[in-house]
Amino acid sequence: MKCTHIEGQFLLETHNLKRHSSGWGSSPCSALEIPGGRLRMRNTSTRDIALCIVCCALYAALVNIFAPVSFQQIQVRVANALVGLVPLLGWRAVCGLTLGVFLGNLTSPLGPIDLLSALPSFLGLFLLYRVRQVSVLLGLQIYSTLVSIWVAFMLNFVFQLPYVFTFAYVFVGVTIATTGLGYMLYKSLSRLGITHLLKES
Repeated sequence: MKCTHIEGQFLLETHNLKRHSSGWGSSPCSALEIPGGRLRMRNTSTRDIALCIVCCALYAALVNIFAPVSFQQIQVRVANALVGLVPLLGWRAVCGLTLGVFLGNLTSPLGPIDLLSALPSFLGLFLLYRVRQVSVLLGLQIYSTLVSIWVAFMLNFVFQLPYVFTFAYVFVGVTIATTGLGYMLYKSLSRLGITHLLKES
C-alpha cells in the first residue's frame, strides 16, 4: 500500500494487495505525524524507539549521578545538557527526555510534586522542537525559562522559599546547564559531521 499526501488529504493507492484470512497485511504507514498542522504518514522504526529509550535512560542516569546539583534552589542539572539533542533527534528526544525527567525525579527530595515537572519539560521541549529552524539558542532559553518558573514555584510551595530570589537562583543554574551545555553539545555533534546519522528522518 502506498500513502500519498495531497493538500491535507490522504490518497490510498493499492498495489497487488493480498487479503489473508486473518485480515489485511500491515501498512507501511505505521504512525501519524502533525508537522505545521498538516497530517502525514511516517514510519516509526526500531531505531527511532531505541534513540528515544537512550535519551530517557541517559537523562535519568545523569540526574541521579549528579543528584546533589540536580535539585533544590542552587542547581546545575547536568542532565539538561541533553536538551541540546532535540534539534538533532526531533520528536525522539522530546519523548525520551520527557520520560527521563519523570523517571529521574522519582528520587526528588521535593516529593511527588516533582513528578509533574515532566509536563512543563514537555512543553519546553516541544517549543524548542518547533523553533529549532529559527534559533536553537532561542529554543533552549525558552526551555530554561519555563522550567525555572516551575521549579521556583515548587520550591516556594514545598519549602516556602521566597519566589523571586528562588527563581533568580534556579534560572541561572538551569540556563548554564540547558542553554550553555546544551548548545555546546548541539554544536559539537554538528561539527563532528555525524548530524546526518542522528537527524530526524
